[in-house]
Amino acid sequence: MVDNILIEPDELISKIEYLRNELINTGLQKGLTSTEAITISQELDQYIVECQRCFPEVRHCVNTL
Repeated sequence: MVDNILIEPDELISKIEYLRNELINTGLQKGLTSTEAITISQELDQYIVECQRCFPEVRHCVNTL
């Protein structure tokens, strides 16, 4: 689960964008089934769920990043 630290929606979305880029780059370099890509993917999933849970008003933004 994402740390229980208060975070602004923009910060959370920035983290999601960063992790998505990291996942893409890692997937291209090492493959999407690499341990590193899977770890990034799981972290990304946690941030997306947290964003959708805490900020339902930005749910559409997370889905279209």
